[in-house]
Amino acid sequence: MIRVFHIMVLILFSLVLMASLLVHREPMEQSKAYFLEWGTRETGAVNLVTALYLAYRAYDTLGETIVLIGAVTGVLVLVERHK
Repeated sequence: MIRVFHIMVLILFSLVLMASLLVHREPMEQSKAYFLEWGTRETGAVNLVTALYLAYRAYDTLGETIVLIGAVTGVLVLVERHK
């Protein structure tokens, strides 16, 4: 019974994620225009791709790393508890 609950929660979150991707199209276009206009000026990089990856995306990557470390820690705690 608990497995069915987990599957239902996974499906619900998947649907919410897909709906949010379809609804928020306009802010993505505004972000693209902003990065094209101000990306190299704000970061001082010569190449716009380098500016995006090293300046703007660095914070995103740091956040993803923190979430990944938290998830791995949680799994390790659960595995150790069942041993």
